[in-house]
Amino acid sequence: IIGGRPASPRDHTHMVMIGYGDADDKHWLCGGSLISSKFVLSAAHCTTPSKWGKPRWARMGDLDLSSRTEDARPQERMIIEHYNHPEYKEPAVYHDIAIYKLNNDVTMTDWVSPICLHTSTEFPVSDVIVTGWGRTDFVSETSPVLMEVEIGLYNDSECKKLMDKTGGTKLPRGIDSRIMVCAGVSQGGKDACSGDSGGPLIIETSKCSKVQIGITSIGRECGLPNSPGVYTRISHYIPWIESVVWPQ
Repeated sequence: IIGGRPASPRDHTHMVMIGYGDADDKHWLCGGSLISSKFVLSAAHCTTPSKWGKPRWARMGDLDLSSRTEDARPQERMIIEHYNHPEYKEPAVYHDIAIYKLNNDVTMTDWVSPICLHTSTEFPVSDVIVTGWGRTDFVSETSPVLMEVEIGLYNDSECKKLMDKTGGTKLPRGIDSRIMVCAGVSQGGKDACSGDSGGPLIIETSKCSKVQIGITSIGRECGLPNSPGVYTRISHYIPWIESVVWPQ
């Protein structure tokens, strides 16, 4: 997270770290969000094997990886299955959404609980928050502490104008506003970054204290001016999420 601040304890109880590697050598490379006692939402591009293989671990309820004394009560589970959206085809980032199934239910506590998912295409507010343990600038290491930053939603036409020229193999058709939403600050300096992928873009509402509207997917470097981050738009995928997590 670029330009952010350390998150407060018990403020993002849905946050999940996604780990790779062996039990005694875990590498936390992506984020995710807890959506039920056994399922985690993340980005499909996080399921591509790293040099430590596929994602194998989910860690809930943590705040600072480098400390055992902070106000946190971590729980770890193994990822036993992952479901990428059927239309996700790398290297493009369209339909960049995945669901991880855990080996055992997590225990709901003051530190660990699921997040609400946004079901409407409209957003009631334009202020959004993105969180993660990713890099705090484009060249630094990832952060041991969960960071958060407040940014703003871009309207679809503005985002297309700024990001369509990015193109390349990741966005060959430019921005698809049905399935993507953009957020950032026009002057730059506040953004998600490498290592934040798969984590949630959230709004705060009166009904649910935290509601997830997006999944951190792709950006042009991190925190550049006029270069919003691109997030998978959750509302488009509610039927698919329900079919995996809550099948009839």
